[in-house]
Amino acid sequence: MQAERQEVMSACAEAERHLRAGRFAEARRAARNALTAEGPDARLFLTLGRAHAAENEDDHDDRAEAAYQKGLEAFPDDLDLLTAYAELCLASDYLDRPARNGRGPELARRVRELAPGSPQALRVERSGPRLGGSKSPSASRIQLHDVRLVLAAVGDPASAAARARRQAEARPGDDRLAVLAETLGALARPGRAPLRWMARAPVPTALLRAAWCVVVLLAVPALHLPWWSRLAVLVTLPAALPLNALLRRARARAAARPPAPPVDAAAPAFPTLPPVPAYRRRELTAGAVVLAAVVAAGVTSGVWGYRQYAAYPRYTVSAPDRFQGLARQDASPVRTRVESLVPDLSAEGARTFAYVYGPDPERPTLMMWGATGDFHDAPADALADIQRGAEATGYPVHTSWSAAPGSLGGSMRCMSYEVADSPMVTCAWLDKGSMGAVYFADEGRSHEVSAGFARSAREAVLHAGTSDDSTV
Repeated sequence: MQAERQEVMSACAEAERHLRAGRFAEARRAARNALTAEGPDARLFLTLGRAHAAENEDDHDDRAEAAYQKGLEAFPDDLDLLTAYAELCLASDYLDRPARNGRGPELARRVRELAPGSPQALRVERSGPRLGGSKSPSASRIQLHDVRLVLAAVGDPASAAARARRQAEARPGDDRLAVLAETLGALARPGRAPLRWMARAPVPTALLRAAWCVVVLLAVPALHLPWWSRLAVLVTLPAALPLNALLRRARARAAARPPAPPVDAAAPAFPTLPPVPAYRRRELTAGAVVLAAVVAAGVTSGVWGYRQYAAYPRYTVSAPDRFQGLARQDASPVRTRVESLVPDLSAEGARTFAYVYGPDPERPTLMMWGATGDFHDAPADALADIQRGAEATGYPVHTSWSAAPGSLGGSMRCMSYEVADSPMVTCAWLDKGSMGAVYFADEGRSHEVSAGFARSAREAVLHAGTSDDSTV
């Protein structure tokens, strides 16, 4: 019997070590294994429930309640089980879990009946609703309030943590002081200066994170940055996660501490921890400003960015009578064949054009087709489609290359090929407001000179403006 009891105590100690270290899954596993192997034990049920409750999730809260209920079936008067279950119920949302919340006052009354004036009775008293029916502050708000208070009084984080630890050991029944000692001890470790700053100055740090979000969101459309640059705001989201995790684990370690007698009755005087005040107007105003600024910047950035994306240049089409000494041949039969090359763009509402230039109407030197309209969402491979259309006619392609689009922007791609043993060059362009292609004889020019000739033809016909498209 003594050996079995020692095994249970060893299992309890192992589970509590995991719980204090923040290894909640390991603590639950150790407690469940011990309960299966050794049978019911109040401390094991208590540790199992706390390891679930420490996760601060609805599913785990349900499992914590189940563990407490099963433990109380075997040990109905266990004070620690009753206290932990009462705290869970009193902290639950009466809208989401009305039945659980309603069990809290009865459990608290049972704790006070069994041990009036005990530390457990004091704990459930603090967990209950405040006078006047106002909502109790959250556990993390209490922690941060106490941390700011003590760091303001003591200054040095290591000294504040050491003094809080001595006070907590001298007053083991004070849960709030135990949580404070665990929190300060964690914050005083090397490399935690940013977390200490966030704990001591929550409003300025929140405003700084909001300012960063606003700057990034508005800089994307203002500086024409790629859309994924908005993801830079995500760096502000995990900024508070390490601090929240530190606070949660400190509470779990304080809840899992074993009872201990006072060891330092003559500890230095420590500032009394006053009640946590309600949110001040400054905090509420800062929160409203942060929320409004980030939402407004997000909406503005999205609308502004979409308008930039959907905007396209309006061109006036006006072909000159002569281009680099070549006369425009409007009556050329070749122009009809060039017009047949224009894709069907009726669905896009585009307006098309086609021109030929040269001294001989039957064999023009330059041929051109194009279209103006809204091409902001044209596929990226549209230029390749134009070239594939030329290849599909059976003309052997020699080379293809990307070219600078010129002053009208967009993109341009050229290729050289043969038509009836005659070398030819085609340069196709695409921008948000126009697309088209220029065909001309390859006279042995370099790639850059050929592309420049095509750019000149495009710029001679298309003129940026706000008037309706017109064809001459």
